[in-house]
Amino acid sequence: MKLSFGTEVNHQPNYFLEKIWKGLMLGPGNLEGSYQDYQRRHLEKFGKCWDGDTFGEFLEPKIHTIRRDLDNEWRAGMEIQLVIHLNSTDEFQFAPILRCQSVQRIQIDYSNLINDKGPAVFINYELIDKETLVQLAINDGFATVEDFFLYFNEEFSGNLIHWTPLKY
Repeated sequence: MKLSFGTEVNHQPNYFLEKIWKGLMLGPGNLEGSYQDYQRRHLEKFGKCWDGDTFGEFLEPKIHTIRRDLDNEWRAGMEIQLVIHLNSTDEFQFAPILRCQSVQRIQIDYSNLINDKGPAVFINYELIDKETLVQLAINDGFATVEDFFLYFNEEFSGNLIHWTPLKY
């Protein structure tokens, strides 16, 4: 199944492709091909590409994604095609086909009934602590928890789709 990624959040570059490439460089262990080939093809198609060093010092790898999944379609073992510009003439698969390693339920609660200091985040129906929340935000491609909540700025229920063995 295709997972589409934007290249901006709030009109600012999100570097999700580069962060995913960095995660692939570190290796989830289930790649069917070389991510460098996809970087080269991206350069050929769009005229720009991460060289591996430019962002290496400040980019943390993006190793999962959070999606609304109203029909609960995602399952462990499914193929994942990571794309940008879905359903357009510029649609581009920017990484090798990956396997979904696991799926976890995620809810973000803004009611202040659970946490009067801000939103509460649950993974598989368990409230996560601040340390786990920081790691979740970074692993999902956000620089800070504040950036995570700027994006997820309302009640949310969906799935956390993993292409690495990590679970929370």
